[in-house]
Amino acid sequence: MEIYVMRHGKTVWNEKRICQGRSQNRLSKFGKSQAENQATKYKDTKFDIIFASPLMRTMQTTNIMNKYHKAKVIRDDRLLEVDEGIFTGKKKGNLTDEQRYLINQNKESSGVETYEHIYERTIDFLNFLRNNYKDEKILVVTHGMIASYIEKIGTRLSLEKDELKNYATFDNAEVKKISI
Repeated sequence: MEIYVMRHGKTVWNEKRICQGRSQNRLSKFGKSQAENQATKYKDTKFDIIFASPLMRTMQTTNIMNKYHKAKVIRDDRLLEVDEGIFTGKKKGNLTDEQRYLINQNKESSGVETYEHIYERTIDFLNFLRNNYKDEKILVVTHGMIASYIEKIGTRLSLEKDELKNYATFDNAEVKKISI
């Protein structure tokens, strides 16, 4: 199975360094341009199916990418952005030391989704793909942390607990090919 994992294009809130979480933000002009560039770059790559987070920014990116493919698109909640709880909508530069500590501690008490839950839903999604789409070429359009977990887990199917918060990041509109 070939999986191409993509993070959505840049949003206005990305540009303003605002915690987005699961808010419904649109791509910025630059983000649309990023997605258009990737669509052109991958226009000759035949995707059999596209899985996407149902949030607006990922669906906009998906629609731009799909204009050359006309592939079936499946919205999947397992690909949603990390829930940033009470920090959604807050400027990252204005967070207090206490708020940064809570985010870094990944405490459910602040409504932040735990690394363990993110990991579990990523594993569930990858197992679903392995069981149902093993001969397909798939595009997955999602968010930075989920994309990084998909890349990192790859064929390993597990991460050590201390690896959960040490994830690599995807740039906006970056696409990486992963063979599973």
